[in-house]
Amino acid sequence: MKKTAISLFTPLLLSACAGHIAQTEPASRPVTEPEFSAVMASQEERLVNAMEQQNERLSTNHHAFMTALQQEIRNLKKHMTAAQPAVAPAPASQQTDTGPENETRDGKLIVGETEDVWLDAVNDLFPARIDTGATTSSLSAQDITEFERDGKPWVSFNMAHEGVDEKLPVEAPLVRYVRIRQASSEEAERRPVVELNLRLGRLSEKTEFTLADRSQMTYPVLLGREFLKDIAVVDIARRNAQGKPKRPKPSNE
Repeated sequence: MKKTAISLFTPLLLSACAGHIAQTEPASRPVTEPEFSAVMASQEERLVNAMEQQNERLSTNHHAFMTALQQEIRNLKKHMTAAQPAVAPAPASQQTDTGPENETRDGKLIVGETEDVWLDAVNDLFPARIDTGATTSSLSAQDITEFERDGKPWVSFNMAHEGVDEKLPVEAPLVRYVRIRQASSEEAERRPVVELNLRLGRLSEKTEFTLADRSQMTYPVLLGREFLKDIAVVDIARRNAQGKPKRPKPSNE
């Protein structure tokens, strides 16, 4: 009898326990879309805040690093400046110089439209016209006479020009003759060429001159291309760029 009662009571007890459990632990329900969106928004906000905080910490650290590095560079420059020995200025002879105003960087003379020249054979100063259109240089001469000296041809002439008080006698070796045709004449004129020493600025140069009567012209001396090439450049906007030439010292000095 007892065993029968127990066997009948046991299922009832188990059923009651199961019902109680079902009441205390309710079954889970599906999550709605608004609830899911709210959860995702909350997670996104926390993630963004975390990233901003991390970036702020990185930026602060980078700024501090760059500031410290710049200060180190400034300190290093100060140390190098203090340790560097003072350098005395170079002597005037060693300093970079662009050269005189009347010379180019490669040492050529800068000549203007006109220049003052010294002729050793006449021992006097004369104004000269710079003419790049003329091939040879020219000198005012009158009373030209050819003669022989030591078996070699020479010429004598008088250098006469407006402003010269008297005729200046000159003798020079004859180099050759040239034929020059004037624009006003159909026939070429035969002229002697002599070689004289000319001084222009610091330059002393043997120069060939064609002899012609230039007494009616403005300048007794004309300097052409053959003289100018390789030693001078012309600036037609200037006059007497070389100033007074260096005169030869007297023989007794």
